[in-house]
Amino acid sequence: MTKLLPPLRSLLPPEHGSWFMLGFPLVLGLLLRPGWAGLCLGLAALACFLARPPLRRVLGGRPEPAQRRALLLVLGLGLGFGALALVLVGPRFLVPLACVAPLILLALWADQQRTVRSLAVEVAAQGAFAGLAAAMLVADGSTLLEAARAWLLVTLVGGANLAHVRRFLGHARGLAAAELHRRWYAVHALHLLLLGTSTLLLAPRGWTGALWTAWTALLYLRALLPYRPLPARTLGWREGGLSVMGLLLLWLALR
Repeated sequence: MTKLLPPLRSLLPPEHGSWFMLGFPLVLGLLLRPGWAGLCLGLAALACFLARPPLRRVLGGRPEPAQRRALLLVLGLGLGFGALALVLVGPRFLVPLACVAPLILLALWADQQRTVRSLAVEVAAQGAFAGLAAAMLVADGSTLLEAARAWLLVTLVGGANLAHVRRFLGHARGLAAAELHRRWYAVHALHLLLLGTSTLLLAPRGWTGALWTAWTALLYLRALLPYRPLPARTLGWREGGLSVMGLLLLWLALR
């Protein structure tokens, strides 16, 4: 008998980085503005995130019935939770989502094309995910300016981490020196942009903003350290721990 739905593991995106891209803004939004509308938006985003693997299979010419049913299920859940948020607070959260719509479309296109992802595409995808935090904040009462500030900082901290990890992996894979130099420049540019933005927007807000700004400086110093081989598991736990710490510090600075 054909299974009604495919195995759960086939619905989970395998890229660990994409879970960070979704999880960081989702949890930050819930911490800053806890509320039912924001929770509904987070669940809607999670459902749409889980739609990526079955959508890729359906569009890739392998439309198994179970995958189609899974795609319809998660998309239906996403639309349902989105509609519930709309009923709860009205359409104001659609403004930040409309602003990041081009980034969302670019990320979806790159995901379905399965092209080699450049840093620019990955940062655009992070900006698309960061739009979730902005929408959650607006849905539960924040101003558009507050939402835009959160979106910018989430995008920059995610972009800086992406640049650092890409440089690290480039060394591990033995890429050519010219490519490593290009990745090194990106590390400098994104970390300095994050540090400068934090200094302007958050450092004047008190000790929590100053603490966050100091954290971004430490992240930059971490990225400047010479390459040292690490097991993949160790690298993952280290970056995950730093992400959790950064999430808590950014929450303190923005609240």
